[in-house]
Amino acid sequence: MLDLFSAKKNIQIVKLNIDSVNFKTDDLRNFRESILSNEQMYPNIEKWYKNKVIPGIKSGERVAYIGYYNEKPMISAVVKKGKKAKFCHLRIGEDFQKLNIGEMFFSLMALEVRHMAKEIHFTLPESLWISKKDFFNSFGFNNFIKAKNQYRSSEDELFCSTPFNQVWDIVLKKIPKLMYHYSLGGYTNDNSLVFSIKPVYIDKILSGEKSIEIRRKFSKKWLGEKVSLYSSSPDKALVGYAIIKNIIVDKPSTIWEKFNKNIGVNKQEFDRYTSDMDKIFAIFLDNVHAYQNIIPLSQISHLIKKDLTPPQSYYSLSKNKDWRDAISMATLLHANFSKQNIITI
Repeated sequence: MLDLFSAKKNIQIVKLNIDSVNFKTDDLRNFRESILSNEQMYPNIEKWYKNKVIPGIKSGERVAYIGYYNEKPMISAVVKKGKKAKFCHLRIGEDFQKLNIGEMFFSLMALEVRHMAKEIHFTLPESLWISKKDFFNSFGFNNFIKAKNQYRSSEDELFCSTPFNQVWDIVLKKIPKLMYHYSLGGYTNDNSLVFSIKPVYIDKILSGEKSIEIRRKFSKKWLGEKVSLYSSSPDKALVGYAIIKNIIVDKPSTIWEKFNKNIGVNKQEFDRYTSDMDKIFAIFLDNVHAYQNIIPLSQISHLIKKDLTPPQSYYSLSKNKDWRDAISMATLLHANFSKQNIITI
């Protein structure tokens, strides 16, 4: 049995798109082979693939994934969007079935359908329900009926359905744990802090013009930690993250003399902020990464169903669960599955 937690940088998830179909990529070919490997149990699965899945990927009605371990296909998934969303297909290689890959994919598929879905349903063979009942129960799928359409030739197919809000509430609880273990599209969830910074200075940090953030109160214990960057009013949005490379504590005059070119403010602004301080903290930011799109505070609050209060200076995420959940959601929202790694940490 493969130990995923020693398999760093070896798992890749690719989200298929219209280009995958039009150019008949290797990812699409591997996805097709994974789907058709179930043909013995589902005799009409190739017809479903051609007539439903491929047109659905083109139109955006369906989302499909192919996953690799050491470049070998081992996961495939399909979800159908709509008010009555459907988890159409999820196949996980035998070596990975006892890990939490299934939890990750159920969460990803729920995220894909969140804009429209009122319910989520799927069908599955009775034997799978019996063997994985605890897993399905953990997402709120507690009941089943015999499916109207029977696709398998060897055993009964069951139909499971539950309201989307119920699934989403459970996903919200699972996301922080899942994002602690995975990096999606280069975004990890090992953040320790969230800084509140004015938009004008955020722009300078993201452009590289400003690499030192000044704080009146801080601690050297945060050296080496990852910090999320929150752009304050009027943006009120998460914009990216950085690493705290160094922290120097000294007199304001000394800090200015040594580092003024990297602080990103003029002397008047600096003096106004530090005038009554004997010592200040110069926080050196490195490895700055911007999110593909900023995430408004209102959007995050809505998704995690929490009324988030912006930090005045900074928050420690270990002491603020709501903001920890917000950063987890931000990480997931900006996952990019075009040949990006999912890495256990």
